[in-house]
Amino acid sequence: CPGDDLREPRTRCRSVVMVEIRKATHQDIGYICHLQRIECNRQGSVGWLPRMAYEKEINAGGALFIGMENDDEVGYIYATHNNHGVTRIQQLVVQDDARRLEIGTEFVDTVTRPTDWSLTLRCRSDLPSAAFWSDLGFQVTGVDNTPNKRKAGILRFNKIVGGLWVQGMGE
Repeated sequence: CPGDDLREPRTRCRSVVMVEIRKATHQDIGYICHLQRIECNRQGSVGWLPRMAYEKEINAGGALFIGMENDDEVGYIYATHNNHGVTRIQQLVVQDDARRLEIGTEFVDTVTRPTDWSLTLRCRSDLPSAAFWSDLGFQVTGVDNTPNKRKAGILRFNKIVGGLWVQGMGE
């Protein structure tokens, strides 16, 4: 798309729709909590986090991003980074009416740092999002079958994105 560049905020052209991924602000917390509540009540697909967890991430300049499409919020991603090149995706939620537009993929690209070698996350095995993560190249590295109210196993996903573990690097 004309005018696209790699500077913040990230913008990607999809047909006629422009999707902007930007850092979340305190004004976005109401939307994030609202969308989290919808997903928790529907399928319990997103673990509940208190409002102050998002406030803390924003204050610390952490990896909490909002997706915008035509000036409307369409989802968010919350990830944490460690000093060893691992990014853990804590929550990724895209509104129903904005799914299948590669917004989730763009969110993942946004939180992936150049110094990362691994992306990790957990996802219930009975959710459609488990297929989404597999389609993005994430591998199931384990299953937590600890009893839970949904009676579903929790899949541990991992994707190698850098370092000597990526095929073709170092050749």
